[in-house]
Amino acid sequence: MIARKENANETYESLKRDDLSLKAVLKSLGVNLTDIDRIKE
Repeated sequence: MIARKENANETYESLKRDDLSLKAVLKSLGVNLTDIDRIKE
C-alpha cells in the first residue's frame, strides 16, 4: 500500500491498528513475536 502525502497520517494509523490486530491473533496462537517484531513502541 502506498500512502499519499495528504493522508499519510491516516494510512499510518490504519496500518498500526492492523499490525496490533495481527499481533494479537498471532500471540493467541502461541507465536513468539519478540524476534520478528519490526515495529517497536
